[in-house]
Amino acid sequence: RRPGCGTEGRPIRPPNKSATMVGSSPHPDENTPCSRPESREARRIVQTHIVTLSEEAGHGELAPSCPLSPHNDVLAAHEAAKRRLSGAVWKCGLCGKQFRSERHLDLHMHRKHADASPAGATSCLADECDLLRCPSWVKRLGDAAAACTEGALAVRREHCAALMHSCAFGPLFAQLEHEYCANLTCSYRQQLIAGHIDAHPPGHTRGGLGLLAFGVLGVAAVAVVCCACLGIPEAQNGGRTPTHQSKERSDSARAFRAAESGSVVRQTATRQRLYQPPRHTD
Repeated sequence: RRPGCGTEGRPIRPPNKSATMVGSSPHPDENTPCSRPESREARRIVQTHIVTLSEEAGHGELAPSCPLSPHNDVLAAHEAAKRRLSGAVWKCGLCGKQFRSERHLDLHMHRKHADASPAGATSCLADECDLLRCPSWVKRLGDAAAACTEGALAVRREHCAALMHSCAFGPLFAQLEHEYCANLTCSYRQQLIAGHIDAHPPGHTRGGLGLLAFGVLGVAAVAVVCCACLGIPEAQNGGRTPTHQSKERSDSARAFRAAESGSVVRQTATRQRLYQPPRHTD
């Protein structure tokens, strides 16, 4: 091997210390204590459904005591500091470094900015993916179906009820407990695997109450517009309906044609009286 060359005889290039793009080559996986991809899925469900229901119920955002709140999310600060520049290029908002994939940025956050998590934050949202039915958890559900036991799920139901009770109260707690906790059964999971039910039915991410109110308001608005469209022409025409107006127009047209025909007859008779053919005399 020649001096200054690598194991295959290629020149060894010194590292470019001025480069700001990181992650051009794969980094080895690290055993992070909290799955960032699954936490993102869980966080999206919490924000688009549970927080939406809480706001619609008049409670506003989740209380700081709620384990699902951003105040207790160990990765919330990291996610808030991530910037997607273009395509697959990501930027760390804490130090300004750029990365060629979100995965490399996640590894950077874990290595360099572990102290950015809020003080006292202890919740890993990925741990609640079985309650929230994260998409990645649903995909893996078939592999764990044989290991499903009602006793283990009963423990998870109790945990789910305590979790929702710390995040909501009154009718909102009853709705969340029914949707997320009551479905922690082996029979429900078997239906999910068979595709008989949807983990997140249409409208789930908008909030059931919000969609219901939106639908009622939409139907009411359409009814008002239709009534207005039907009522305005009638009022502008003295209370006459379109049928009456059409009949009046037909009668007027017939009268006009009759008058015009009579005028033609009279004009023909007049021309005949005025025009006398010359008489021939012997």
